[in-house]
Amino acid sequence: MRIEGALEIGGGGGRGRRKRQHGQSVHPRLVVAERDMDMEDEEELKRMCANTAVYAVVTLVTCILRMRAKRKRISNCTKQEKIRKIYCREAHFRRVLEGYQDSCQSYIRMRPRAFFKLVEVMKANGLLKDTRHVQVEEQLAMFLSIVGHKTKNRIIRTEFIRSGETVSRYFNKVLSAMNGLRDRYMKQAPKEVPEEIANNSNYFPYFKDCIGLIDGTHVDAVLPSDLVARFRGRKGVTQNILAACTPNKLFTYVLAGWEGAANDYRVLQDALSRPQPYGLRVYDGKYYLCDAGYTTMPGFISPYRSVRYYLKEHTGRTPKNRKELFNLRHSSLRSKIECTFGILKNRFKILSAKSNYPFPTQVDIVLACTVLHNFIALEDPADDIFNENVEIDEDTGEETNEDDSNMVDYTQSRTQREDRDVRNEWKEM
Repeated sequence: MRIEGALEIGGGGGRGRRKRQHGQSVHPRLVVAERDMDMEDEEELKRMCANTAVYAVVTLVTCILRMRAKRKRISNCTKQEKIRKIYCREAHFRRVLEGYQDSCQSYIRMRPRAFFKLVEVMKANGLLKDTRHVQVEEQLAMFLSIVGHKTKNRIIRTEFIRSGETVSRYFNKVLSAMNGLRDRYMKQAPKEVPEEIANNSNYFPYFKDCIGLIDGTHVDAVLPSDLVARFRGRKGVTQNILAACTPNKLFTYVLAGWEGAANDYRVLQDALSRPQPYGLRVYDGKYYLCDAGYTTMPGFISPYRSVRYYLKEHTGRTPKNRKELFNLRHSSLRSKIECTFGILKNRFKILSAKSNYPFPTQVDIVLACTVLHNFIALEDPADDIFNENVEIDEDTGEETNEDDSNMVDYTQSRTQREDRDVRNEWKEM
């Protein structure tokens, strides 16, 4: 039998391949040989997959065994070593609470009275409980040291003689419990006139309907590379936080997690559009004071544009007209929220540095710190940090909302014309 065709050298590890042209016949032996080579390729591929799977299993088992061996070295110690660790922890805790006059406030950023009150509240509400090896006091002390000083996990491991996994686990547990206190220690502003306004002739009766102050602040954020551009603003990669507070420096509303590049008014829109109790509450006839990054509309009064506003601009100068006088008193009252931000960041240094936690955890940390701020203010009003004079670095370069023709009022449903008329009424007021 005559065989016509060509033997071509192709892929597959240098093996030859016989390719049949249309209408040509192939010897049966060649067909069988080609089929055998295909079977060899399939078997080789199966062997490669099997080897890869075995390698992955071996690697996983090795890692597990190493982790178990490490834990075994930590946990399987002699009785004397266990006693020594317990003694060292107790000695460390005594130094924190009783070392010197303000050692407790320096280490966990609150005085002993407030700390033990926090322990009591956590236990009473079932948010935290003693475990076999770690009591609530130690859980809170580790958490407060981390948020108060942005202490690294390895430092806490050394100070409390705990594994890194234990420190991380209880940090997340306390963080979740802290946000469980939010409804108890952060309530939206009431309708009543705050005492700080009612008892001050510079503010009353001019701001008698003011129930609070709103402003935004930025906290450094660490995000995946594909999200960095969204969060990069003129202050770097940050999250934009909207907060409302009363003149006595208590937070009444906090919305965290917005991109640092977002405009303050856009964040306020989000707060107003959320259903209660998750949105910012605005009462009829009452209002918040806000800076030039917002606009005057029902529920919010901003300063006059193109008029001296910041307190340092009024230093040594007497107001020349009613607009300058209004801006001076507006700035004086609204500066309370700037002071509140200063106290918050001064107490919890984790808000002033880049965090290594996932972004949802970074948002929860901000909320937890504001709850702790309110807790300390209510339970220990004489706290030194809460009452210290914080230097306020006012951002005079902040963007202003000059064009408010397209602003929308979320408190009621109106036409554009009605909404514009209402805003003009508030401007006149």
